Amino acid sequence: MLWGRLQRPLGARAARPRQRWEGDSSRPDPAEGIVVASRGSYTERYYSRHIVARPRTAGAGCFAGASGSPEGGGSAVQGDGLFEVTNQQRMKQMHGAGSAKWYASHVGWLALQLFLCVMVTQAGAAETAQVNDFWKSVYEENHVLEVRLEVSRDAWDAMQPRRDERRGENRPRVSFGNQFSYAPVNLWVDGELFEQAGLRFKGNSSFRFSERGLKRPFKIDTNRFVKGQKLHGKTKLNLSNAFLDTAFMKEKLGYELYRAAGMPTPGVGWAHVTLTVEGRVAAEPLGLYVLVEQVNRTYLEEKLGQASSKSLLMKPDAMDDWEYLGENLERYERYNLKVGEKNTQLLQRFVELLRLIEQASPEEFEKTIADRVDLSMLAGYLAATSLLVNIDSYIGMPHNYYLLMDAADDKLRMLPWDLNETFGTFTMEYDPSVLARWDIHRPWVAPRRLVERLFEMDAFRKMYHDILLRLMVKEFTEEKLFARIATFEEALLPYLTPEYAGDLRGFRMGIDGDEEGVNRAVGRRILGIKPFVKERLDSVWGQFTGEADGVNLRR
Repeated sequence: MLWGRLQRPLGARAARPRQRWEGDSSRPDPAEGIVVASRGSYTERYYSRHIVARPRTAGAGCFAGASGSPEGGGSAVQGDGLFEVTNQQRMKQMHGAGSAKWYASHVGWLALQLFLCVMVTQAGAAETAQVNDFWKSVYEENHVLEVRLEVSRDAWDAMQPRRDERRGENRPRVSFGNQFSYAPVNLWVDGELFEQAGLRFKGNSSFRFSERGLKRPFKIDTNRFVKGQKLHGKTKLNLSNAFLDTAFMKEKLGYELYRAAGMPTPGVGWAHVTLTVEGRVAAEPLGLYVLVEQVNRTYLEEKLGQASSKSLLMKPDAMDDWEYLGENLERYERYNLKVGEKNTQLLQRFVELLRLIEQASPEEFEKTIADRVDLSMLAGYLAATSLLVNIDSYIGMPHNYYLLMDAADDKLRMLPWDLNETFGTFTMEYDPSVLARWDIHRPWVAPRRLVERLFEMDAFRKMYHDILLRLMVKEFTEEKLFARIATFEEALLPYLTPEYAGDLRGFRMGIDGDEEGVNRAVGRRILGIKPFVKERLDSVWGQFTGEADGVNLRR
């Protein structure tokens, strides 16, 4: 029974008969004969021969829900693990024959439980520390993971995309066509096997431009077919094939700037991936992938706190601009609810915000918008987006961002996502030199009603420009960015040999470009990261000082 107690999760209630005991009724303890009584809203507890009356509360801590004897009987241990007994039984125990023996045995048992509780707590803390150390090595210390995928023929066939055939009033205005399914595969990460892990393809253009080859973007879910299976505390990971980013750095540099602008961002690292597909390829090196942390409920709790884990998370991949669709909440499923989809209170709050954006007078909008949107975080998002010329995002396209109705304060927050086309990579057929001169005073490309109304407010424009200037002075500088690039080069160079399916020439092109600064290793006219940063800095400082005009980009 003691081993059974150790296996039971902390805080879990011991198994009990389904009979209910209420009011003044008492229930006998089959193991000890102790009677536990409930009288109104108070119970009496016995501890160190003192009688104390206290309100009944649910148990918490090490002894919450444990029973009053090592055999599993006895009274419920409430909160601090104290035994609840009736006066009549207490008198028998304190003054009857064998009371000293009874007391000694139970104090000894309580001490043992305390010792075991401490041991379990320490073991849990050690496991948490180990998990944190692993991901710190990946996301902060640039340890490149070795990932091996073994896929059966049937699983590979099941993973192939199917067309999105949705019809009707609530279909997305924009559909990127592909829907992906998970299939069970064997996954090795740094030599550790995860059997029957879920694997599927992901992405839009990054998939379409790679689907004739093997180096496609993947999403991993270790919990999909084996419940509870985790990869160092995580269940989902994203493997980006770094489409149009031959330096493999744009996501990591981009998220670091968004983080400096004041918002939570996913961890980013790298993995070298080897793929086996039954009957097709055996241990084929696919080269480097960019590893990106999944945004989900666990992510929200870790980044924003426990209260935010109960939030409403949306990923409106196909909404060109947000629309108020009336009061029927079912119509808002098109916003692609990811977490908290049953939280109708937060969804209603979001609907009210959409109505405010569309219908409120200028006076009402300016008076109430700060109560419904985290304006500082949104200003930071726009400032970082402007510097990175991240057009393949909320400000230009209908995807690549998350919306969070935060349960902590009922405010809307925007979270960045999918940054492989930052640094002017999503061109809309503009020349790179034009993109680098994007107007900092108009950080949107497509019609965006919320941003347009906010920029009519002097206070918000000032907030945005203040954050933009701070980033220019402290974060988006040649000195800092080029130092980070050098650090990443050191970590990635060992994987850029033919043995690892690496492309050293493409890597250098992605960073430095050719003599004109253009990355000739991709099929689109874009600049290398360093030439782009130099041109963007010149333009932004010129716009700040009034020495240069920005270019008004439109989709």
